[in-house]
Amino acid sequence: MIYFSLYIFVFLLNFIVTFAFVPNGRYLHSSVLVDKKLYFSGGFKSTKLSDATTNEFFYLDISKPFTTTDNDSIPWVDLTYTNNTLKIETTACIGGKDNDMIFIFGDYPYFSQLFVNQFDINKQQWTNITTIGNVPRDRIDISCAKFNNGLIAIFSGYILNNTNDLWIFNTLTLTWSLSNATNAPLSMRSYCAITLPDENILFIGGINPNKNSYIQMNSLSLYNTKSDTWTNKNTSGPIPPVRVYFQRVIKDLDINVTLGDLWILDIAKYQWSKGNISNPIVDLELHGHTATLVDNYMFIAFGSFLNNSVSSNIFILDANQKISYKWITEFPPIQNNTDINSTKIQEHENTNLIIGAIIGGTLIVFAIVAVILTSKFVIIIN
Repeated sequence: MIYFSLYIFVFLLNFIVTFAFVPNGRYLHSSVLVDKKLYFSGGFKSTKLSDATTNEFFYLDISKPFTTTDNDSIPWVDLTYTNNTLKIETTACIGGKDNDMIFIFGDYPYFSQLFVNQFDINKQQWTNITTIGNVPRDRIDISCAKFNNGLIAIFSGYILNNTNDLWIFNTLTLTWSLSNATNAPLSMRSYCAITLPDENILFIGGINPNKNSYIQMNSLSLYNTKSDTWTNKNTSGPIPPVRVYFQRVIKDLDINVTLGDLWILDIAKYQWSKGNISNPIVDLELHGHTATLVDNYMFIAFGSFLNNSVSSNIFILDANQKISYKWITEFPPIQNNTDINSTKIQEHENTNLIIGAIIGGTLIVFAIVAVILTSKFVIIIN
């Protein structure tokens, strides 16, 4: 009887390990960090767009150690059974009274979808937000920016009429309001919106759909959330090349990318400089991925290669040492005594740092920015 029980136990254990959830490769998805869980939603599972949309919804449990080169060690948790909506090219932010709600914004103009979907993390339940009245709709390629305890800003995007409107969503009352600012920049899509520690929102990169041209990196738009006004910030120093993730829209432009270049924007001076990654990844070209800061580590997930195949990989950039960053495969990395002491010093120095990532040549909604305490730098990875 003892042997029989042992046999059953081993069999069940092997069954569970063999059929552990592993997400499909994807691109043009959304991601958001909540506590120690990195959530992913939707996207295309193939570059052959016919019937390629996925409703997979899952998270990476970053409270557990893993190795990016060992798929069996990566702690994925599948939530697809919660019936997520089929969506692509969306943006995700957290909100609610306790920051326990995920809000996904975006609806493809021809799909007749609701613009906002809400996921309750505690109840693990989806709700379609059906706000009545004047609300944004029929737009994708946007970047949400959370500010002021529960408010989320969304500007322009890919819309049929290409308007330059800015909307504010209140995650506590589930209502919309429209900015009255008269000096808004031209319409833009595929940009990156960054909430600064002073609650203002900086917009970087993207494309102007009316002119079908890149937005220059030497002139950035800043929205003041308190006064409802826009200003233009001219930058100095060596300027990063213009970029946008939507390769299929601008077919004649070369956006080949190597995950190795590093750009830093000092937001006290609005001055660009080029940083250093000690072990750049060469010959790796991606677009339509996501980038999220977890403590002092940047997680780059999924995306599409320029040969039209999709990635199921995760890349992690160690941003603890601001003099020289490096790619790692172990998370959290194994440290010796010297590394531990150095990290403790660096954690103190990082109290004046903002780190923002635009990975793989994409300054867009899916290359998101993260904040470390107070403002000084925005760091951009080509």
